[in-house]
Amino acid sequence: MEETGETANLAVPDGSEVVFIGQIETGNPIRAFFPPGSRTPMHASGTGKAILAALPEDRRLALLKGAGLHGFTENTHVTPRALFEDLEQTAARGWSFDRNERYDGMSCIGAAIFNDRGEPCAGVSISGPSSRFPDARLPEFGRAVAQAAAQITHLIAGQGRDRAG
Repeated sequence: MEETGETANLAVPDGSEVVFIGQIETGNPIRAFFPPGSRTPMHASGTGKAILAALPEDRRLALLKGAGLHGFTENTHVTPRALFEDLEQTAARGWSFDRNERYDGMSCIGAAIFNDRGEPCAGVSISGPSSRFPDARLPEFGRAVAQAAAQITHLIAGQGRDRAG
């Protein structure tokens, strides 16, 4: 939050959803707010997409098959092809990006946190108004979030993890 100026979130997977368990709010008057216990489908969440991208394909398919791909906005990925293309980009760069996919006007960048077995066990993200996520700043924000996820992974698992898995 201090590095990007946006609200920072911590979430854990629960089935095909993520559950927000913590948040550090930005001082900006317009901000994202997810109270602890809030849930959202993985396919429509920056944190969820980061976790999905880090899962083996068979687990990813099993989770999504049971849940479906509900559309929340016109930007939500509602076809497997669109979502999987996004997840490939996420895996390649090490961070996810959600622009107006769950809520119109809100963007989120997320990265997976890994346990000591190299499995995604949580995710960290920043979120805020889409107007504060211009294309030119996405790489900077993405690196900051990915670095935070790597630091948390190191603290809880005692090791780093290669993005490619």
